[in-house]
Amino acid sequence: MEMDLSQVERALTAELYPENFYAVSSPYNDVAIRGRRIRRADHTMWQSILPEEDEDVDMILASLRASTGHGDRYLTSAIYAHQRLRELPRLKKQQERHFHLDLTRLKAIDAVLCKVDATDADLMAFLDEEITAYLTATRPNQLLPTPAQIRKKINTLIQTRDTSVSEEDSDERPTEFLEVSTDGDSSVLAAGMDTATALEIDARVHAHARAHDLTPVAALVALIRGEGTTDVTLNVYRAHDVPDAPAWIDGVGWITADAAEKLEEMTTSIRDMDLVLGKVSKAYHTPEDIRAAVIGLDGGCSYPWCTRPGSCSQMDHRINFADGGETSSTNLSGLCPRHHNIKTDGRARYIIDPETREKIWLFDNGTWMISQPTGPLAPEQRRWVQTIGQRTQKRRNRIREEAQERKSRKVPHDWGDDPPPF
Repeated sequence: MEMDLSQVERALTAELYPENFYAVSSPYNDVAIRGRRIRRADHTMWQSILPEEDEDVDMILASLRASTGHGDRYLTSAIYAHQRLRELPRLKKQQERHFHLDLTRLKAIDAVLCKVDATDADLMAFLDEEITAYLTATRPNQLLPTPAQIRKKINTLIQTRDTSVSEEDSDERPTEFLEVSTDGDSSVLAAGMDTATALEIDARVHAHARAHDLTPVAALVALIRGEGTTDVTLNVYRAHDVPDAPAWIDGVGWITADAAEKLEEMTTSIRDMDLVLGKVSKAYHTPEDIRAAVIGLDGGCSYPWCTRPGSCSQMDHRINFADGGETSSTNLSGLCPRHHNIKTDGRARYIIDPETREKIWLFDNGTWMISQPTGPLAPEQRRWVQTIGQRTQKRRNRIREEAQERKSRKVPHDWGDDPPPF
């Protein structure tokens, strides 16, 4: 008879997670407990079968194909991911305590880290520390970042220390291209261009779509055919009190300092968002500057797991305007139309933490979950940017001090009264 260990695991997990935990590792949810059990077994298996450097990889793969049923591509990526985890001792220790990362997320981490010089001990230690901090729960029932969010975060971390590599995950296509793929009556139009131009096109298309009640595709076709024009505002969020600060753009995320500098050359006006964050409007409809502040705080739709950008969000009054709720960043949240309807219908409601901007979501089935803000104005993101600035300056100071020390060691020889004849 197989013993149901859920109660034991529940108690042990609760001990491991006295306060903060990801929803996937919740000690209070049977599905999460079983999921953690699966991830633990999967992790243990892969770590136990990692080949040594001198082993025949073909023989290893042949054996694993037979015993797992997976193909070479799956197997090699899994091996690479778990080998990479051994190069990140902090993250490995955290993983082996909580088993919160599945193979898909481990593969995402490895794929991005392939860009960096793994022999650079300082860089790897920095990335290990920052990735571990990013993937450590700070609140109970917190949402675990998606593989896409993890890739974005690591790309941003790499760019703060090494701008010699691209922030893009793939460099297979040329920088500029225009392709049409046709399949029967439907086709896909793909284009590659510089970031500033792509963002401008995207903003114009969506602005035209909103103004004329069109789909984005219909708006794009109309603009290309010359059937309309539109003016847009592209909000670029950047700290000006932090050296070499990255910038954040809705729908894109963090971009490098170099890309930010290019976009700033196109800037026509600058807002002090600290002032906007304290602004209160007497109107029900949200002014554009307060909307920009809310998007800068939330980073997109605030509903758990939703990845819709701020441009698709509607402004939701947490306390209804009719009940005295302010039209301000402290009482507004960005929600995509679908999730705005869920909140309006009463199937879900939320509370905003005034200090962290985190939202505690309460669902009508009795469950709850915490969603974290991802925008650049959120307290955690602002602290992170400041930390990066401090790290940058500290690194520069260290390199300068080392150079000065090397210079000081080259003291001119005291030849006394007998200098050399040259």
